[in-house]
Amino acid sequence: MPSQLDQARLLVPAAQKLAASAYSPLTQQYPELAVIIQDASDNRWEFFFVIASIGVALLLAPVQVEAEVQSQVCDAVEGALETWRPQGYLALKDFFEFVRRHQDGKVEMPAAIGAWVVLNLKQAKPSEEEIALAWPLGLFFLHSFKGWWDLTSETDASDDNS
Repeated sequence: MPSQLDQARLLVPAAQKLAASAYSPLTQQYPELAVIIQDASDNRWEFFFVIASIGVALLLAPVQVEAEVQSQVCDAVEGALETWRPQGYLALKDFFEFVRRHQDGKVEMPAAIGAWVVLNLKQAKPSEEEIALAWPLGLFFLHSFKGWWDLTSETDASDDNS
């Protein structure tokens, strides 16, 4: 059975795969997102998608990761991020600061997460239609990583099929 430390090591590659597989469904479901992305490179999509994915998983870690391994988990994620893209750590720090600042301003977490992604993909002030993407995008990330650290869900599902 994988450990939470194993999950930390798998987070960056899993986020990369999700970025690739989510591109088409998300841009089809949200045409405004397709318009924003058409001016961005594929690398830009992958970079900010992966950073938001890691950020969401780490935002959920304090309540899901065992206290005695939290620092090891964070170190493993940081190491994988540094190996993948050295500037990723600064982007992740920006993600956390943005989300916290907007939550302090009473913006709900899904909207803050999605707004960070939209702003970074667009690199300009988004229109009302574009900022309306923030909520569903934020929910997508939260839903995608809500059980990332829960090691029992995988085994529980296999037990049900026995």
